[in-house]
Amino acid sequence: MYMLDHQDFYYYPIVPVEGSLAWNIPMRNKTILFSHDESTFRSGEMAATRWFVSDLTPFYSKGRGRSIMLSELMVAHHECDLFRLSDEEFARALADYPELQEDPAENIKFFKNSATAYIEPKKDCYFDNDTLLKQFRRFFILLKYRTAFTDHKFEVLVDNATTHATKIYDITKLSKSPGTKCIYEAIEWEENGVKKRVPCFDNNGVSKGLLAIAKEMLVIEQNVKSNEILLENLRSRMLKHPAFTENTRLEQLASVFDVKVIFLPKYHCELSPIEGVWRHEKNYARKFNDQKFNSFFTLLEDSITYYLKGKFNIKIWSTFWKALNMYNIGKTYKDVMQALFGARRTGTNDNYFQYLNKN
Repeated sequence: MYMLDHQDFYYYPIVPVEGSLAWNIPMRNKTILFSHDESTFRSGEMAATRWFVSDLTPFYSKGRGRSIMLSELMVAHHECDLFRLSDEEFARALADYPELQEDPAENIKFFKNSATAYIEPKKDCYFDNDTLLKQFRRFFILLKYRTAFTDHKFEVLVDNATTHATKIYDITKLSKSPGTKCIYEAIEWEENGVKKRVPCFDNNGVSKGLLAIAKEMLVIEQNVKSNEILLENLRSRMLKHPAFTENTRLEQLASVFDVKVIFLPKYHCELSPIEGVWRHEKNYARKFNDQKFNSFFTLLEDSITYYLKGKFNIKIWSTFWKALNMYNIGKTYKDVMQALFGARRTGTNDNYFQYLNKN
């Protein structure tokens, strides 16, 4: 595994002679690891009156009421659990990048001095790929202003959700015939170290269509006519071209700021440390929720404070590295879940495991 081969470059939990967890401080190629994800916190707000059927209706309804979607960045570092800047550090960043000042008209909002974002989900308001790219751009800019992170490399763990893994070019947005709608000005890619570019419009400003573009990119022969190839087959052949198999939009943005993005394998939330953050914060939110949306945001802030004061961070990252080591020596998903999360298998589908927490 890449990360285990370079483990000494990271800040990671170790058990010294005293027996309690402590951070390993790398001596060379210092690399800080982040974990990112989004999660929805539901207020569970209720109407002033409601019907009860005997005593069978629960007082707390998990799925009811308005919600707030939180997008957070967790840090593997001895000085920082969740990514934040000091007032002084953020002031310097704002002086260099005035666009960091929040726009009241934007749906996405940020916590103070951070890239932690939140949205109240509703129609046309959600953490889609464009919104996440705004958050990550802010995060990448702020990174260099954190004094403790000077002269470090950065890597971010993200899951393989569509919102994260959107490709630079979407083949379904390209039609076969000329004159059809096209959202790209050109298709650009790098091949054998050489940057290449094929315009999507002719000199008259008319879209060329996928068939003509494919010919220019040498995906199909020049003598192929439109009625000789189906759009489905044309798109299938185009998907094998480097322009459509290269990095995602997130990776492209990260490369500008010299940050490495690591996509986690699907259906492996045990390798996403930030899931542990959600566990602690949501437990706190459920415990103290008064089921009123007007006070719900304050409750979210309190849940974050609870996480930071609880010093859970180093324990969560320790579990992450244990999971990597277990997979590296051939342990199965079931073994990892049972050993690290006290879980037992209850399903029979080998692709989608269900586990019950016994703790």
